[in-house]
Amino acid sequence: MVEVTALAAPLGAVLGSAEDPVPLSEIELIRGALADHLVVVLPGQTMDPHSLDAFMDAFGPAHIHHEDQGVVHAAGLPSVLELRRDPDGALFGGSGWHADATFEDPCGKITGLYAETVPAVGGDTLFASSIAAFEALSPGMQQMLAGLDAVHSYDGPGRPDHPRLTAAQPVVGQHPASGRRGLYVNNMFVTRFDGMTSEESRPLLDFLEAHITRPEFTCRVRWAPGQLVLWDNRFTLHYPVDDFDRQPRLLYRRIAV
Repeated sequence: MVEVTALAAPLGAVLGSAEDPVPLSEIELIRGALADHLVVVLPGQTMDPHSLDAFMDAFGPAHIHHEDQGVVHAAGLPSVLELRRDPDGALFGGSGWHADATFEDPCGKITGLYAETVPAVGGDTLFASSIAAFEALSPGMQQMLAGLDAVHSYDGPGRPDHPRLTAAQPVVGQHPASGRRGLYVNNMFVTRFDGMTSEESRPLLDFLEAHITRPEFTCRVRWAPGQLVLWDNRFTLHYPVDDFDRQPRLLYRRIAV
């Protein structure tokens, strides 16, 4: 019997422990936990970029990140990125609340992030459930949002849409397993609602991000070496906490679309 420990009421669960890790061959168990909890922590794993890449194939084809400043492909694999900080280096990875690869179609579905090296203290990741957030909205707001699409662009708000990395996505999606509905917006990539100007859209987008990230809809993951964390980008936002200046960290990331 696999031990399942909830991280918080709305989302997040730890499967197994560092002393008794869950075999990664238990794909259906892991997939079911991800559907139930949206964020799954798997301690005590032994992985490298190649094994992470192979494992994530079970969740969908690989997202290939385009070349950009700070992008480092791990072990020469175009599908796996290094998220690292050297003692004197910059941190690569999104800052602020966001979901991964929302600006493409197909969009980022499931992210796997494996910890090779982590600071002794700091560098946690916060997660927020957009399902819990949607269900807490008034019926009138739910109905209005369900009729909207949002424009997601890699370059983000305040800039012209990226010529290639821009996609319109429904604001409300339905989880394929649970049938529950959740919000699909984030202020890192969403520039406006489709058919509206950015000025018209901004007040509602700001409200939605503040609403989704209310503490009662969140959980916090503390990293340890050998820990694999999976999350559903379609129904969560995440926030990497940058509080470990001049401490080395190395994570490997693979996104399934």
